[in-house]
Amino acid sequence: MEAARALVWGGLGLGLVAACAALYGRYRTLPALLTGPEICRLEDNGCQVLFRTRNAALLRVPNAALGIACYALIAIGLARGWPASLLFAGASAALAMSVWLAFILVRDRLECRICWAGHAANAALWLGLGLKLWGA
Repeated sequence: MEAARALVWGGLGLGLVAACAALYGRYRTLPALLTGPEICRLEDNGCQVLFRTRNAALLRVPNAALGIACYALIAIGLARGWPASLLFAGASAALAMSVWLAFILVRDRLECRICWAGHAANAALWLGLGLKLWGA
């Protein structure tokens, strides 16, 4: 159960940092260290170009903003003892979005360390909540 807890809180922390960086990158220049050198060479501010694409707002709201809301709600839910099945459903939606966005990154041969950190966070969160849900 300690592994599940570490996955959940680690995923929440990493995901929140990645989502905040991505949202910042939508409006300001991020260093290549955070995003990957290929993306940042797309234009003057490659990260901003990537974070402003149609895929960066799949539901017409920036994915990063949705991520911040998702991580905050899951953290509140954990603190208030919401049912694990509800939290797992939210993490499943986030993971589904991550799988689609990761596919696009691979297909288009795009580098984005922030994106991959968010996808890894969603996977860790999903796995940790799944372990919690099934009592492992």
